[in-house]
Amino acid sequence: MSSAPRVAIVGGGITGSLCALVLRKHGLEPTIYDMSKRALGGRFGTPRKSKGDMPLSDRGGQFFCTTQGSGRYSQVLAFLEHNKLVGRWDGRFGVLGARGGSFLPKEIIDGSVLGGLQRAKVHESEDGEANPENSDQSIEGGGQFGDFCGFLAGGSKSELYVGTPSMSSVCDRLAELAEVEVRKGVEVTDLRLDGDTWTVGSSSAQPSDKGFQALVVATHNPALAAGVVSRLAIGMDELPDSAVGDATSHQIAERLRGLSSALENLRKQHKAPLYSLSISFPVGTLSENLNFDAVACPTSDKIQFVSREASKPGRSNPNELTETWTAITTSAYAQDLLKRDLDEEAATSELVEAFVKLVKPALGDSVDNIVPSAASAKRWKAGFTTRSLGLQEDSIGLEPWKLVICGDFLRSYASPGEAAVLSGMEGGEKVASWFPNMGTDHHP
Repeated sequence: MSSAPRVAIVGGGITGSLCALVLRKHGLEPTIYDMSKRALGGRFGTPRKSKGDMPLSDRGGQFFCTTQGSGRYSQVLAFLEHNKLVGRWDGRFGVLGARGGSFLPKEIIDGSVLGGLQRAKVHESEDGEANPENSDQSIEGGGQFGDFCGFLAGGSKSELYVGTPSMSSVCDRLAELAEVEVRKGVEVTDLRLDGDTWTVGSSSAQPSDKGFQALVVATHNPALAAGVVSRLAIGMDELPDSAVGDATSHQIAERLRGLSSALENLRKQHKAPLYSLSISFPVGTLSENLNFDAVACPTSDKIQFVSREASKPGRSNPNELTETWTAITTSAYAQDLLKRDLDEEAATSELVEAFVKLVKPALGDSVDNIVPSAASAKRWKAGFTTRSLGLQEDSIGLEPWKLVICGDFLRSYASPGEAAVLSGMEGGEKVASWFPNMGTDHHP
């Protein structure tokens, strides 16, 4: 049996998967727990099987986007590309108007007012001057001005990457690369510190897993981390009010409660739902008449991002009889759909109507009747938070309890993808620093 310190990682998205890779490279023994029964991925997840005649497509996160000054984030993507986990997405990118169908390429946007606002946002993130009062990331998935996940950030000089063969494959392949144990289909309901080790409990009938020397909470739901920190605060309250370092145990408990409250508030007050629509047409219906591969739609009140799946590396199939497009809703429209409690069929029908209305002006008279051959909607009930905690670090490390909290909601960046990647990397580094001399540092 390995004598390496065991680390439980709750959350198998890009944050948790990269954290596991770093820990493994340092000689530790991470175990990933994830709710998905089929594949890791978190918000990158895509069903292995599609309903009816709906071809598989990226139903969650659409891409990774780098900007000038991305630094380590760019290095991580280069590492993923070298290992063939991602490929560079080169296409015709830009902005589509809600009415009139006009398409503006990224190169033209660079010199526009919109481009200037985007660059200002990027520089603000790189300077690290965010704080809880001004760190709103926008309810549209981490961008500003209808910029989904930083799609327009950095203008024409930015680089886009997508998972190969799909976005949902990245995290599983990272876990394989790191040779870490993965527990799929586990809904973690209890994270408890027993003495100096952590116990992971779940809603299943399986017994709790015990004896972890450290815990990493890497889910996109801040409430889980809030609950863990709250229990630590209760534990400190039960101790005599004596000095612990530069503070008393009750003072430390108050600090923990403040952190727990801030995390809980993110979940309750600043969550942003989204819907993704996967829609297929007979091949050539749109692709032969639209002059773009992916666009932001900043003036639409229903759809904020549209992409053509076959334009992504590894997605094109010359024998395919259909072409598939993906549309991401605005958070406001998703909230409206949720309030009306529409079932999947009704929500899909509305989203198809919104998509057709958006692209029809760009098609002009070239296509008389836009009828999809298949369509399917996926709900992200809490896809993003509308703001970060505004921290100056990418992760929260609580060394006395060997606990790290990771997530894209801690520090503001040009895109939530960058925040998630860097949080996982730094979180792994923090845990590894608590167990020195366990291995050689080979991570990207």
